[in-house]
Amino acid sequence: MQQIGKNQLSILIIVFLIGSTPLFELGIQAKQDAWLAMTLAAIAGLLLIVMYVQVQKRSPNSELAELYVIHFGKWIGGFVGILHALWFAYESMRNVRDVGELTMTALLTFTPKWIVMLLIISAAAYTVSKGVEVFVRVVQLLFPIAALSYAFIILLLFVARLPKIAHLLPVFEHGIGPVVKAAFPDLLSFPFGQMVIFFVFWKHVSEKKGIGPVTYKAYIGVSLFLILMNIVTLCVLGPELSSLTALPLLEVVQLIRLANILERLDVLVTLLLFIGLYVKMTALYMASVFMFNMITGIAYRYCVLPIGLIIYGASFIEANNTSHIWIGLDVTLKIAPLFQIVLPLLMLAVGIRKKYKKAA
Repeated sequence: MQQIGKNQLSILIIVFLIGSTPLFELGIQAKQDAWLAMTLAAIAGLLLIVMYVQVQKRSPNSELAELYVIHFGKWIGGFVGILHALWFAYESMRNVRDVGELTMTALLTFTPKWIVMLLIISAAAYTVSKGVEVFVRVVQLLFPIAALSYAFIILLLFVARLPKIAHLLPVFEHGIGPVVKAAFPDLLSFPFGQMVIFFVFWKHVSEKKGIGPVTYKAYIGVSLFLILMNIVTLCVLGPELSSLTALPLLEVVQLIRLANILERLDVLVTLLLFIGLYVKMTALYMASVFMFNMITGIAYRYCVLPIGLIIYGASFIEANNTSHIWIGLDVTLKIAPLFQIVLPLLMLAVGIRKKYKKAA
């Protein structure tokens, strides 16, 4: 079995959670309190992770599909596992479509979308076929690029004096109600609830005792970063413009003008988003393959291509980017809690009095 280290797990969590999250101004329904909604959702997400880790501890060498079989039995657990594998494939598809839409919007406006999406899913399929060790090494290579680029962008924004703290005021203008409504279930489901995917990767961590502390630290760190990016976008664009803009972060970076030299940095943002989308898409793709492999018994390598074709084909279902975003940020986020909250809670309840060691 391929294994990864604790530091590799930490980096994977950070890059995965960032993903395409900075692309959107999440929680903007709460207007200038969007960052408070994100903070509230991040705290709730930490409680979810505590639950996930407790369930994983019952059988440290089991993946998510195996945990379903352990807790719910062979037939029910297998059925639930297949459903969750399909859900992972669906979420991967959403990232494939995001790459296609982003490329057409910001870079290659005349390049057919199907070619862009075919190239990115092919790259992901190749990575998935090589296994989790190779994937995590790729993430390690991409992490410094992403970290330095985000730091550079934030620095330039402050040097250009674009953020205005007044855009965050007044705090709780309409009370706490809009903040709670924006946070649950949408912000909890995306991005924080997507941590459920690490049920699949924790099995491959060589030092099982370090899974909890490493996961908590990485999660808290990346949550603070996402909240910071939310605040920065709000401070630059203000709540009204943020709510009207399809890609707020791109709008923010396009405002940077320094001595007529540094400008048009939206290409840098696009690169960052490509990195995040690629990592998230590949992780979800790999999770789907792992689960199908465990439940059906079909060899891992034989699952890669069929699931890749399903993901690619499904990426054309939505008619346009408007419907894609609406389904992703509205419909999908209402279904996600079933996999992120309900099923893990059921596993926690089913096994509360009994310790399991391995799947039946």
